[in-house]
Amino acid sequence: MTMSEICSREAVPVAIGQLTLYCESFRAAASTVLYEQPTVIGGTVITNKCAKAVRLTLSGRIYCGAGNIPALTAINNLNGTSALTVTYRGVTFSDCTVTGYTAEDKSDDMLYVTLTLASAEPASDAEVNA
Repeated sequence: MTMSEICSREAVPVAIGQLTLYCESFRAAASTVLYEQPTVIGGTVITNKCAKAVRLTLSGRIYCGAGNIPALTAINNLNGTSALTVTYRGVTFSDCTVTGYTAEDKSDDMLYVTLTLASAEPASDAEVNA
């Protein structure tokens, strides 16, 4: 096994709606809002907390071939769409909403896309079909 085999891997195909994004970069970000109240003795106590929706950012490419770019229309129509399920490397995020995208045509057969989604549902392991 060479060093390049250890340090590289193929893009991961991810189905989003009817599109397949060959994902080269994936990021998930989550946070919790804490509600704090001062105490009588000058301290602070957390009185409540609320988990915010996880934000997913997938960057990669969609094969378009030469000519028209129907994938761009499909991505544009996904913007604001809810109830999508995204599975990345065995982890499933359900009830996702597309919150934004960027798409770039670099004069080759690919459309380079960064897609941002949000999901308030907990992530789960993808089911393995036996």
